[in-house]
Amino acid sequence: MTDDNFEFCWYLISRSALTIVYVFLIVHIFYCSALCVLVGFRAFHASNDASGTKVKSVGSSSSQSLRYVTIRQGISCLVCCLFLYHPHLLFAFHLQAPSAHGAVYIRSQCRNVCPGEVIKISLEAPHFSSAWVRFLDREHLFVQGRNENTYFALAPVGLETTQGIHVGNVCILFLDGTKKKIPFKVSVGKKRFPIQRLAVKKKFISPSEKCQRRIQEEEILLRSIYAACTPKWCGNGSFIPPARGVIRQNFGERRIFNNVRRSCHKGVDIRVRKGLPVQASNSGTVAEARDLYFAGKAVIIDHGIGLFSLYCHLSKISVKKGEVVAKGQLIGRVGSTGRVTGPHLHWGVKLCNEYVDPLSLLYLPFR
Repeated sequence: MTDDNFEFCWYLISRSALTIVYVFLIVHIFYCSALCVLVGFRAFHASNDASGTKVKSVGSSSSQSLRYVTIRQGISCLVCCLFLYHPHLLFAFHLQAPSAHGAVYIRSQCRNVCPGEVIKISLEAPHFSSAWVRFLDREHLFVQGRNENTYFALAPVGLETTQGIHVGNVCILFLDGTKKKIPFKVSVGKKRFPIQRLAVKKKFISPSEKCQRRIQEEEILLRSIYAACTPKWCGNGSFIPPARGVIRQNFGERRIFNNVRRSCHKGVDIRVRKGLPVQASNSGTVAEARDLYFAGKAVIIDHGIGLFSLYCHLSKISVKKGEVVAKGQLIGRVGSTGRVTGPHLHWGVKLCNEYVDPLSLLYLPFR
């Protein structure tokens, strides 16, 4: 067995063990809850049916048992909440490497490690000229974080990324010209995407020659937009959902339109009534705001370092190209323009020319 196979097997075993622990904690919470009810019931009847010293002893014993069970339940709830609201704790890696200028610390955070996810890699190092991470044949620039010596980079796990061990490198160029290269390994898991069948207007399946020319022009336009990379972070804090509604976790769905397989769904759909507001999921610059053939009325926001968010099928656009928008600012209204089956908001995210699940950003801290 090779080292990579061994590491991947160990990764699967550790993931399975963590899942078993999580299930055990949930069962333990229910068990403690039942004990709390039972102990409280016994203490209540003991205080009503008896008296004297014996009663006080029974009541005191029941009270101590109740406190003990409650503490156990509280600890289990706390651990479960950490796993539930911060699942990136299960997948993070932490590295420390020496250098001639001082210690270098690297850690990662992500919701999961599988196709369609975003990995945030944080770097803490002495002063340097530039730093970048190379992962999955792409280079991602580190930008300054909260503190003077803290930096972060965002790396996508593309939809076509294969299962297994993938090697990356963090490269640092110090002020004196010396270079430090720190390797790391990431175990990428497998993810299955469901299939959905939809019925849409015929013009979206067999467009006319005129519409085909328009589609080609829009593809060229979008490629030029996503190819640009603002070398700084424009976001403000963590990401937020762009609309209040039911968010379908349908990123990566294989779409079959009118019995013809066309594409995979490169975003998530939010069920919202037509006309309700759509807000920017984070601050940035409007890279485009116009009507597109498939996306309908759409807004694209550039958040910096190659990260773009896309808002489609709007009934109204409230911002202009080149406008700087704040997180939570109104950018449009929910509609049903473009290739749709009904009113909803399509929220997409593209990072370094790779579509990723927007929900994976909601789990990452950007304070």
